[in-house]
Amino acid sequence: MVEKMKVYTQNRFEAQEILNKVMVAFEQNKVTPNPMNFFVWYEYFLGENTALKTTMDDALQSRDGYSDSLGVRVYEQHLKDTQSNTSDLEKAFRKLLEMMVSKLMDWTKNMDSHAAALDTYVDQLSGKSIDPETLKNLTGHVLTTTRSIMASQTDLQQELLSASQQIRGLQDELEAARQEAMTDMLTRLANRRWFEQDMEAAMDRCKRSNELALILLDIDHFKNFNDTYGHLIGDAVLRFIGGILKKTVEPSHLVARIGGEEFAVMIPNASIEQAHSMSEKLRRKVEVSQLTRKDTGETIGNIKISLGVGTYIPGETWDDLYQRVDKALYASKNNGRNQSTIAK
Repeated sequence: MVEKMKVYTQNRFEAQEILNKVMVAFEQNKVTPNPMNFFVWYEYFLGENTALKTTMDDALQSRDGYSDSLGVRVYEQHLKDTQSNTSDLEKAFRKLLEMMVSKLMDWTKNMDSHAAALDTYVDQLSGKSIDPETLKNLTGHVLTTTRSIMASQTDLQQELLSASQQIRGLQDELEAARQEAMTDMLTRLANRRWFEQDMEAAMDRCKRSNELALILLDIDHFKNFNDTYGHLIGDAVLRFIGGILKKTVEPSHLVARIGGEEFAVMIPNASIEQAHSMSEKLRRKVEVSQLTRKDTGETIGNIKISLGVGTYIPGETWDDLYQRVDKALYASKNNGRNQSTIAK
């Protein structure tokens, strides 16, 4: 059985909160901002790996605190086995991370060896009587060891810088791939998965009913567009509606195509009156807009939408909220379409 790489399920708000904690911890503990340390501290604040958390807590409470060498040990003991092959990008990411860890471990061993040699030279130099020839030789050894330390550190920094740049490139590609998986290919809006994740996260943060509103909307008689003009025009209508929604709502609102001809809008910090006002604004905007065929110049009018709108009631699930607002949407359709209805 092939074990998959750990998948992080935090949405962007939760991830940003963890990132803020990591950056504060880096400043407080004078942590080197390399990818491996970020990985260790991100997992620490995520709190899912209890063994890692215990190791880190013990280290932070000790006199020595956190160090790069501790980060290497934490990674080797608690995180290495969670990384297994899935996609080629993730394999490459892991390979680079492993290389960085290996370089850090080699450098740490090298520094330990140099430190031991310097201790020996210091002990000899501390002797009561040292002849000039011995002093000359010891001084030469100290200088040679010091140069070796500096060269080793420079080489390590260059190698880690190169690896860090590659990892940042891979991170960008991985993020782009994840973003693609959360996007509706036709309209380039958020898809249902993205929308549900953000809605559930927003619901978790809500303490009052006027902190989050949901609008569901559906294109009236959409089948007629496909039957009359063909599916290419039907797709154009979907993109047309998606564009109107995105241009009309506020930047803080999330617009998604959640299936077929159904769209959704998440509105944070909105009362039911504010949400209903937005739903009517969207309805009127669609009603007065016209789609023009690029191939023939023909105007396709009579595009209308029906909407349902409601605000989150603390304690209800996403399914509860969705069903309430969906019933309001279908009430709009049953009562003549091209209207918005407030959910009960």
